[in-house]
Amino acid sequence: PMASRVETPISQAASDHNAYRMVVLANGLRALLIHSPNEDSAAAAMAVAVGTLHDPDDIPGLAHFLEHMLFLGTRRYPHEDEYAAFLAAHGGWSNAF
Repeated sequence: PMASRVETPISQAASDHNAYRMVVLANGLRALLIHSPNEDSAAAAMAVAVGTLHDPDDIPGLAHFLEHMLFLGTRRYPHEDEYAAFLAAHGGWSNAF
């Protein structure tokens, strides 16, 4: 399977009408899915728990460089800007910061 569901209770306010589900993808990436019943669009966000403080002393800026590499070519979108073009064609965008 591409993902398995994780049964993790998620605390939410009584006024929060969203539905939440945690999944683990086949590659080990954990994802929190949020369904907002009053919305007609979708969004995705990814946080990688490393940054500047994890750079090797002899390669400053490595974490930031790799952050941008996440969007610069994959098996499915191998050409420069192909993924960005796909997102734009579907009303989306990406940003690494």
